[in-house]
Amino acid sequence: MMAQTTSTATDTVCAGSQDVVYGILNPDASSTYTWSLSDPAAGTIDNSIAPNDSIIQVDWSSTPGTYTLYAIETTGGGCIGDSVMLDIVISPLPTVVAVGDSVCSNTASQMTLTFTGQAPWIIDYTDGTNNYTDTATTSPHTVSLPPYATTTNITVTGLTDAQGCAADPAGLPSTVIYTFGKPTTGAIFHY
Repeated sequence: MMAQTTSTATDTVCAGSQDVVYGILNPDASSTYTWSLSDPAAGTIDNSIAPNDSIIQVDWSSTPGTYTLYAIETTGGGCIGDSVMLDIVISPLPTVVAVGDSVCSNTASQMTLTFTGQAPWIIDYTDGTNNYTDTATTSPHTVSLPPYATTTNITVTGLTDAQGCAADPAGLPSTVIYTFGKPTTGAIFHY
């Protein structure tokens, strides 16, 4: 006879999250627990955390989607309980594309940022001298930058979305604020 399944709640994790701890509420010390995932590609279960497997850690994959984590209790007498489950939503990591500006030297400039993930986003960036933090509630988002005397690289150093998911640092972009010298117009004279 198959055990029944008892549904619980939903948990959201970031793609690639490691060592995420799950456990059974009020576990029976004489029971053992068997854990599984609806799709083995969703992650890897480490059940060596507690002697009776009532606590596990999961290393989640980087593939976004909705998966289910199952646990089945077996009593010390060999009776198998109903399966309990927790739906897991693996959220994709946010990304950002940065587009610079072309302005005259010592003129205020802008950078346009286009995001994926859930708003709002917190973005950190630097011009090599100053570090900035900004919050974007929409995508695309325009950031006002100070005037630069010369062409300047702007590097995004961090990005976090509303889910608390942080972008892969290797995927963070840089962009350029191109500056052009102002013309040196000669004096007016009469022919």
